[in-house]
Amino acid sequence: MIWRACCINLCLVYVKIDRVRSGKKTYSYLTLAESYRNEAGQPRHRVVARLGEVTDLKSSGELERIVDALSVQLGRGPNSELSAESAPSYGAMAACDAYFSRLLLDELFGAIGRRRRSAGLSDAVFAMVANRLTDPSSKRRCVTDWLGADAALPESREAPSLDRLYRALDAVADAKDEIEAHCFTELCNLANLDLRLVCYDLTSTYFEGEEKTTARFPSKAFGYSRDHRGDCPQIVIGLLVTSDGIPIAHHVFSGNTADRSTLPEVMADLQARFGVGRIALVADRGLISEENLAQVAANGFDHVLATRLHRDPTVAAVLEAAASEQAVFVPVGDDGTKATEVVYEQRRYVVVDSPRRHVRDDARRSELLAVTEDGLIALAERVRKGRLVDPAKIGAAADRILRDSGVSRCFSTKIAHGLFTWDYDEKAMDYEERLLAGRYVITTSLDNKTASTAQVVAHYKALQSVERRFRVLKDFLALRPVFHYTEKRVRGHVAICVLAAVIEAVMALDLTRAKITDPDLDGQQLSARRALCELERIRMIRFVDGNDNERQVITRPGPFQAKILAAFGVNTSAWRSRVA
Repeated sequence: MIWRACCINLCLVYVKIDRVRSGKKTYSYLTLAESYRNEAGQPRHRVVARLGEVTDLKSSGELERIVDALSVQLGRGPNSELSAESAPSYGAMAACDAYFSRLLLDELFGAIGRRRRSAGLSDAVFAMVANRLTDPSSKRRCVTDWLGADAALPESREAPSLDRLYRALDAVADAKDEIEAHCFTELCNLANLDLRLVCYDLTSTYFEGEEKTTARFPSKAFGYSRDHRGDCPQIVIGLLVTSDGIPIAHHVFSGNTADRSTLPEVMADLQARFGVGRIALVADRGLISEENLAQVAANGFDHVLATRLHRDPTVAAVLEAAASEQAVFVPVGDDGTKATEVVYEQRRYVVVDSPRRHVRDDARRSELLAVTEDGLIALAERVRKGRLVDPAKIGAAADRILRDSGVSRCFSTKIAHGLFTWDYDEKAMDYEERLLAGRYVITTSLDNKTASTAQVVAHYKALQSVERRFRVLKDFLALRPVFHYTEKRVRGHVAICVLAAVIEAVMALDLTRAKITDPDLDGQQLSARRALCELERIRMIRFVDGNDNERQVITRPGPFQAKILAAFGVNTSAWRSRVA
């Protein structure tokens, strides 16, 4: 058949040919496109799906079948009612399915489902996890709008009902420990987990609407909000992550739980469930207390912990020692960062000095001092003019200025009846400028033979992997808003998000191993999020004729998509046209 035009109109959807010259060869690519008008009323078109290179389509017989179907639509065949019914995304779903299989999650949830007499549990969990990874939404939208219309399930899976999703959440909440233990075992083989270092940190997620704690949701409570929503009740989530950034366990605490009180429970659980050997626990300064350090050691864990930097005489003494002429700094980074060791009261400390952090600290301190100084000058002027004379009211006004300034320790004030004066605290300013600017302090139980100065710093920086996973949970996987109102359903929702984060982390590890870089960001590693977005362009197009004969065509992956699919271990050999 000779093509006499590049486009064949098919209602609002049409097929066009793009020709690309490479060397002495010209390649023709078949594309399914959709015409539309933009906000200015100008005609535009967008790609719905790329069907593949014409020569390959001919050799496989796909082109002939597609052309026959289009010819019928144009009245050149016995049936003139052919239509393209839908074109949901398929590539990203196939990738999620591949990881579900690699982690043997179908076997796990199949066994849990049989115990609970819950049919289709594995398919329901898969739908929720895939939804988190590709287009996070409520469970209701997942069933009513997303599945089928926006995303096509692999052929082996059955679309769950909304009621089945809710029952699956209950099952996941009840089996959280079993799921984590299973994933841990499979990941040890799949990703070769390094458990010599485990990072732990906390985050919170808040709830809007009903504020009171109820019997159905006792963990919902007011507390310190990392989302800056102290006006809303919340829960606290603790996450344990390997140095590679792969989550191995999570814990849900009441919203008013103090950070440092979570550590003993988490350590005991880590040791009891996973049976790990001697490992180093990496955590941030909010989790430190003398009691916690003693418990870490008593449980057989080493530690790498950041210290508090203010109002701690021990840290002040360590920083003073690091500022002495006897201190020897060694390089610990390519950006000029250096570190020195201090042994104080028989404990090992590492003081890290970063030029970049020094510039940042100086700029931030100058800005905060200027803002606070303006407030204190204005208050002193009000008192001088007699507008404020009561010492209690003057003190309250000064407290409002200093309380959340971030630099209150740098000021001293004097208050009396009709009198208010202020000045800089020279000792505090010296501490900030000479000792603290650009520096932070790490304490560790690891000796020099086990970890050098540079290795201790690298261990602490591994804590960033937890922060990345929190960003993935809250941003990419859309942990909130949470559309559930009972303890078990919320815990199930969190567990689904963490399971999706496990798959995302393994995807990222596979992309790193395959050395696939982002084509839009020079030299930057391709993220799992960007990879899944690219795979979403691979679509399953459903054609139906007037006799209700249906044909499903999966668009051929482009070269970049093929690299991603190979890195993810997706088998595309069965991606052929299917006739129903």
